[in-house]
Amino acid sequence: MKIAGQPCLDALCGEYLLGTLRGAPRRRFERALREEPQAALRLRHWQRFFTPRHTPVIDTQPTARSWQRLEDELELARYRTPWHRRLAFWRGWAAAATFALLLTLGVQTLRTTQTPATAEIAQLAGTAAPQVSAGLTHDGRTIELRALRPVLAGPAQSYELWLIPAEGGNPVSLAVLGSLDARFDVPAAQVGRLKSGAKLAVSVEPAGGAPAGKPTGPVILAGAINL
Repeated sequence: MKIAGQPCLDALCGEYLLGTLRGAPRRRFERALREEPQAALRLRHWQRFFTPRHTPVIDTQPTARSWQRLEDELELARYRTPWHRRLAFWRGWAAAATFALLLTLGVQTLRTTQTPATAEIAQLAGTAAPQVSAGLTHDGRTIELRALRPVLAGPAQSYELWLIPAEGGNPVSLAVLGSLDARFDVPAAQVGRLKSGAKLAVSVEPAGGAPAGKPTGPVILAGAINL
């Protein structure tokens, strides 16, 4: 299930930035950041509000007369009621409890989403990138790449995964990736062609993928499919 289109995306971004999103939900959210550009863009939006901003004006201390004038104009004396007797406190507590409940339900929904298992079909290796394991779901419709360590494409680059058919012919693009750790659907026309004798390869291409529909950059990983 895609996180980018979920109503709880903003809540997940907030929990992630606060450090309260942990375990499997945190790993699922971080994978969404790599695979779903909209989720990563939304996180960057909230990160701007978490960035400290300092100005010398903040260090300026008001005079006692300024504090007194502020208290008189805002009638702050009426808020000296003990905290446990203030209606606003209990209203705020109820709102916070409701938000926490909704957030918990959203996280539980993510946890209960079943992701189809994959079986390894190839090991991609090369000299310019860490080894990558390629897995395929039982129905042959979803590929999952797992890198030995996280590797992200540069700002002006993309990784592109190619299928070299068992019967020969030109390489066929399967996906344009920003990371070598990703999960994505096999193009409908290529379902059933990921079989023994075929090969997978990863090349470095301009941002958005190879413009001519065939590899133009260096091939950094390759491996034969074994089923």
